[in-house]
Amino acid sequence: MENKNYFIRLIAGILIISSFVMCTKSTNVAETAPNSTPAQDTIPETLSTQAVANCNYTVQPSEWMVDGTKIPAGSTVCIPAGTRGALLLKNFKGTAANPIIFINKGGKVTFSTTATASYAFKTQNCQYFKVLGNGAPGVTYGFNVNGGNIGMTMDNLSSDFEIANVEVRNSGFAGIMAKTDPTCDATTWRGHFTMKNIIIHNNYVHKTGGEGLYIGNSFYADGVSLACGKVLPHDVVNAKIYKNITDSTGCEGIQVGSATSGCYIYNNTVKTPGISPFANDQNNGIQIGEGTGGKCYNNLIKNAPGNGIILLGLGDNILFNNYIINSKAYGIFADSRYTPGPHFWFINNTIIAPVLGGIKLNSETIPMNTAINNAIIHPGSGLYIIRKSTSVKLTASNNYTSTSVSSCRFVNYESDNFHLYSASPLINKGANASTYGVNSDFYGIKRPSGNAFDIGATEY
Repeated sequence: MENKNYFIRLIAGILIISSFVMCTKSTNVAETAPNSTPAQDTIPETLSTQAVANCNYTVQPSEWMVDGTKIPAGSTVCIPAGTRGALLLKNFKGTAANPIIFINKGGKVTFSTTATASYAFKTQNCQYFKVLGNGAPGVTYGFNVNGGNIGMTMDNLSSDFEIANVEVRNSGFAGIMAKTDPTCDATTWRGHFTMKNIIIHNNYVHKTGGEGLYIGNSFYADGVSLACGKVLPHDVVNAKIYKNITDSTGCEGIQVGSATSGCYIYNNTVKTPGISPFANDQNNGIQIGEGTGGKCYNNLIKNAPGNGIILLGLGDNILFNNYIINSKAYGIFADSRYTPGPHFWFINNTIIAPVLGGIKLNSETIPMNTAINNAIIHPGSGLYIIRKSTSVKLTASNNYTSTSVSSCRFVNYESDNFHLYSASPLINKGANASTYGVNSDFYGIKRPSGNAFDIGATEY
């Protein structure tokens, strides 16, 4: 696990950025972004559906392990409704065009075991498969994973999979885990194995002892020392983590590491993370860990005992349209660990009531940090953007700060309705952020909808 002891609570030597926009603010023009900007892609979010009348194989309640060596690509594997024990799936190999579908049949399937058991649901050496809990009408989470030290884990060289409509609860450690730990077997090492094309969406993970979603390894740069020497963990390529709900997780709601390209973390709700962390600073909302690049946007993060988002990424990271509320440390905390990339971009985020400050930048080795169109409201410390030292390079403009949530004129902030009334001072006061790939808001409304971009995560 990451040792996230980044001197979060050091306040000495901070610099509050003078270009912040106050309630009576002037508008500054944002510095032109580099040409190599990420686009706000339109990513298909259609859930695969599968008729279950023709099951190629049915997993019996008495089966604790199924070896899929002889089950052909394109098969539908049905798991009948009811409560059963843990399940291990081995050696299922679909193809990109014909994945193997695992689906619930006849109602909800509950995998139940103790929190001290190794797992409740596990895949081992499986590729091109989908675990879809949408097999019964009217059942949102057709697979219910209850217990296990790791509730649901895709490991032992598993890759190219989709996990959707699954509820995971009461795990001793992580809720949903997707990674292969490196060993002295060279097939597990970086350069020998890449976990790719993973899609985890529309799941509900709650009451876990550790992280809710734990994707990829968290020691990208340093690797791990084993009897055979230092070995490096595998890359994760093309990961889409969206529309998940995590609640009451022991550590982070979502942690993603080693996701070197094609990483999207979006439209997730993270509530009450970090309630029983096993180490200091493991109590944040979302962790974008070492080796992870890409985009984190349109997420709602509430009541983190640590930071709302902690960013340790590759340096091609953009965070935008996120609502981060009631973090006990910083709204966003950014540090440069293994960071060969050119920038951290913080665009159109709304951060409300962070105790220690809005955005804390310890990212001294990043060539440029950019903070534009962010709304930072009522930080307990009175600090809005904070630099660790003058070595932190920063471009900041068109940010809005206030000591009062009511000044933003949300329609109903207490009920998480973040639409704006027409009198909001955030409207039409932002810089044009389209060159950063920000083309819509938290609700999917096109930006700009008026004469100019609005500040914060919501466009009027």
